[in-house]
Amino acid sequence: MSSTGVLLLLRLVHILSGVFWVGGFLLFARFIFPSARALGPAAGPFMEQLVGVRKLPNALISCGVLTILSGIGLYAHDSAGFRSEWMSSSTGTVFGLGALMAITALVIGVTVNAPVARRLSALSGQVQSQGGPPTPEQAGEMQRLQQRLGAVVPVVMVLLLLATVAMALARYVT
Repeated sequence: MSSTGVLLLLRLVHILSGVFWVGGFLLFARFIFPSARALGPAAGPFMEQLVGVRKLPNALISCGVLTILSGIGLYAHDSAGFRSEWMSSSTGTVFGLGALMAITALVIGVTVNAPVARRLSALSGQVQSQGGPPTPEQAGEMQRLQQRLGAVVPVVMVLLLLATVAMALARYVT
């Protein structure tokens, strides 16, 4: 494949995976998670399906990894092999800051969001299989996990939005 073909493939992967990653996370953060919190245990079967069966966290993380890896390839191309002159330019700096925010969001997603979402899904499955309301211990654990997720979801949302803005505007910064 020619270098132009590789560059086009990297851009395509970067944009499509980034759209799914950021869009999917924003949908989750702004609508799905708050609705599930408001519904409490009644949201259990839906969240178990979304997280445990459909594996939304895995899909978002996979797209995040693809976005970042393809972005590194594009950054290497634009900087002619990570040359410091380009990297310290306005454009290079904005791309670099956007990348740092995206990488930070992915690390939080891998280390906090996905494990907490999986634990919530498993706990919801336990409650559902019991056929009744959650035990006080289960309810307390669910509330603790939801609070933890509620604390980091807005942070990841802001990081992804800022990274997207940086990527959209970097070429136009002088």
